[in-house]
Amino acid sequence: MTRDKEEHTRRRRVWDMAFSSKCLRRYEDRVAEYTTQLLQHIEALQDEPLDISMWFNFYSFDVMGDLAFGKIFDMLSNGTKHPFMELTHSHMLVAGSLSRLAWIFSLLKRIPIFNQKTCELEERIKQLVDWRIKNEPDVPDILSWILRDYFGLSKPEGQETLILYGDAQLIAVAGSDTTAASLTCLFFELAINPQALHNVQEEIDRYHLEYSTLDHQNLSKLSYLQACINEYMRLYPLLPSGLQRITPPEGLQVGSIRLPGDTIVSIPSYAFNRDERLFKNADQFIPERWTTMTELTRDSSLFTPFSIGKYSCVGRQLGLMEIRFVASQILRWLTRQLYIGLSEPPSGLYPKRHLDTLAH
Repeated sequence: MTRDKEEHTRRRRVWDMAFSSKCLRRYEDRVAEYTTQLLQHIEALQDEPLDISMWFNFYSFDVMGDLAFGKIFDMLSNGTKHPFMELTHSHMLVAGSLSRLAWIFSLLKRIPIFNQKTCELEERIKQLVDWRIKNEPDVPDILSWILRDYFGLSKPEGQETLILYGDAQLIAVAGSDTTAASLTCLFFELAINPQALHNVQEEIDRYHLEYSTLDHQNLSKLSYLQACINEYMRLYPLLPSGLQRITPPEGLQVGSIRLPGDTIVSIPSYAFNRDERLFKNADQFIPERWTTMTELTRDSSLFTPFSIGKYSCVGRQLGLMEIRFVASQILRWLTRQLYIGLSEPPSGLYPKRHLDTLAH
């Protein structure tokens, strides 16, 4: 992680290689394997309520541990939380709450009661990276490209090492908790919108009649599934408050408002995506607004769940692969209806309330 624009551009190229189409094809079989494990556990517990949000966390952390660090957390196999997942959640609870007060982190680092979990997570990340350096996988993983760049430096110094650990922490958080939260929100909306559930199941059934295996390229062509993904991302953006940007030195004119230069600004995604001026019936889950009812969306280009430009989410396609794989397998297996243990939609960046499912 860096704030230097030139350094960001150089290192973004490294990250782009780790998530290139060629690399994604290499990751695909492993993602499919974990998806199968998840489905097997859901099938085994089909006669009793299942906290699916917890299992989505097990799934996303297992995938991340394997693809990023070559480390097997075995949460899907054991059905129990790994300490690394608990540390990550504890850290994000604090970091997410104080994300708009970046200046306060230097102060909190001096207060043990606030800093303990963060220090433990940073130490755990360091251990994972050090272990990964000593254990090169047969097939390159995400960290392979980051380490290749790191060791390609003439003489890595302390700052470069801190950046390496920071990158690893970014992979750990962005590659796990966000996917689990996404799947929870998607299945919540499908549970309370039976017609949408029926429509997407029909599309997935047609896919499985034509293809015998999971293939991300073909799954990405399922228009109604993608519409459901777009719609839950609109309602529950992964970063509700938006990403921060800095206005140019000369300032910026936005409509009738003049913003001074070198000012931190952001677009509050949650409020923006539920603005009736942009999306009709904005609080409703209507996948058709992305397919046959485009009149419900003023301008689809306004919808940017992964941001745009050189600062957009580099792991977008891997995250979508995980979501499509899980949705296509679970929704194929469900035969009638999805029940939930919530009366209200999840809210916030990381919905942690239990989402129970029971298939009939």
